[in-house]
Amino acid sequence: MYVVIVGAGRIGQRLTELALRDDREKNNVIVIDKNQERCEEIARKYDVIAINADATQEETLEESEVKKADVLVATTRDDAVNLMVVSLAKNKGVKRLVSLVNQEESIPMFMEKGVKIVKNPALLIAEHLYRSIRYPEIEEYMNVGENVSIFRLTLPENSKLAGKSIREIALPKKSLIVAIERKDKFIIPTEEVVLEPSDKLTVLAHKDVVDRITNLLTSVI
Repeated sequence: MYVVIVGAGRIGQRLTELALRDDREKNNVIVIDKNQERCEEIARKYDVIAINADATQEETLEESEVKKADVLVATTRDDAVNLMVVSLAKNKGVKRLVSLVNQEESIPMFMEKGVKIVKNPALLIAEHLYRSIRYPEIEEYMNVGENVSIFRLTLPENSKLAGKSIREIALPKKSLIVAIERKDKFIIPTEEVVLEPSDKLTVLAHKDVVDRITNLLTSVI
């Protein structure tokens, strides 16, 4: 793949490293950054072309031969810069556009342009910390689109649901247990599967029933 990465900061450098280490895909990587020291550093560390210039200028993207790019990724901490870059790249025919988004309110503008967005790690960490406060029983949590979540929790030792089948526990609508880890076993459950204490459950649920299903699955005798 021909990959253009805008931003040679910590995220851009790590992304460059991952792209070059991918054994399944031979990637040709171009990095653009206004900071000369960063460009020199990334060119020294990796087998890439580093362009020391402003990616919001058309001539810079032309120098990177962006029209040949399979994907352009904007990784700067400035949403206005990222939005300008992906807009220019889209106008030049780049079909796959990915961008870091630093502020929640910026998300709709990127979505309008068909950009695949990735939230700034600081936002993701804050959201993860809040979920740890809000749902202390949940061990792992991930959003699937805007309205659905997938999460993992463990049935308590004295669970009210132990010995009951999935059919019997009457899960809330818009929720589904998609996997059970039991000691060294991995179970893809049917409604007839009987739950046991300490089962680790992976649950897919609409966000408006997360509270109900969490309370159900963590209820004790």
